[in-house]
Amino acid sequence: MNMKKLNGYRVSHRNKWLFIQNGMLSIQELSLLEFYADIFDFDKKHQSFGQFPVNFDEIAKIFRCSSSNTVRNWHGKLLKLGFVKKTGAKNTYQLSCFLRYISPGVWDGKAAEYAEAEKDQSIATILQNFGIDLQQVEEKVQIIEKESQELGTKLPPRALGSFKGESGIIKRKKVMIKQEFRTEEEYQKMYRDNPESLTPEDMKWVDENVKEEIEVTESNEKKIVDMYFDGDWGKYKKNLVLEEVQDGEEV
Repeated sequence: MNMKKLNGYRVSHRNKWLFIQNGMLSIQELSLLEFYADIFDFDKKHQSFGQFPVNFDEIAKIFRCSSSNTVRNWHGKLLKLGFVKKTGAKNTYQLSCFLRYISPGVWDGKAAEYAEAEKDQSIATILQNFGIDLQQVEEKVQIIEKESQELGTKLPPRALGSFKGESGIIKRKKVMIKQEFRTEEEYQKMYRDNPESLTPEDMKWVDENVKEEIEVTESNEKKIVDMYFDGDWGKYKKNLVLEEVQDGEEV
C-alpha cells in the first residue's frame, strides 16, 4: 500500500454524516470508506481508475486495531450495502460513484456537480447517486445486525450448534479468534510509524493474550469460517474448542 496516499488529495463528501445519522454506517465504517476514497486511483488514464487495493493487515495497523478481523467486518458492511464493489482482480475493489471524490478540471471529476445536486436533498436521493436503493439498504442493515447478533458470544444455551448427551451434558462449540502472527520487524515498524502508540513489547503482549471468543452454531458456522478464516476450514478447526456444560447451567 502506498503510504504517501494517506495525505489525501480529494474534496470531502459533504453528505457523509447522513450515513451515520440515518444508522446505515458506524463512525468506523464511514472512516474506512473515507480511507478508501483517499487511496483509490483517480487517474482516468489508468486501467485501475476508480479502484483501490485492500490489505486488511496494513489497514488494521493504520486504524490501530488489534486484529485485522475488525477491519474485515467494517469492509464487509460497505460491500454488502454497495458503497464498494468487487472487481475481477484479487484484493482489489472499486468505489461506487467515485467521480464524486474527484475535482473537476484536469482530473475531469464531478465533485462540484454532486455537491450542488445533493444540496438539501434527502438521503434517498444521495444514495441513488451511489446506485443504492434506500429500502434495500434498510433491509440489508437489519440482516447485518441480525447476523452480528448471531456471531456474538451471548447465545442461548440450547443454540443449534450445541447438542445434549444422555448424561444431561450440553456440548457447545466455540472458536477462538486472535491476531495473526507478526514479525519483530513489523512491530518495530508500527512503533516507528507511531511512536506515541504502545511499545513493541506491549503490542506483542496484546496480540498474544487478547482473544475473541465466538460461539458456533449451525447457522453461523460458515459465516465465521468465511469472515475470520478466509474460508479455510482446516485453519478454523485448529481454533475450534468443544465445551461441555451441564444442562441448565448459566452460560
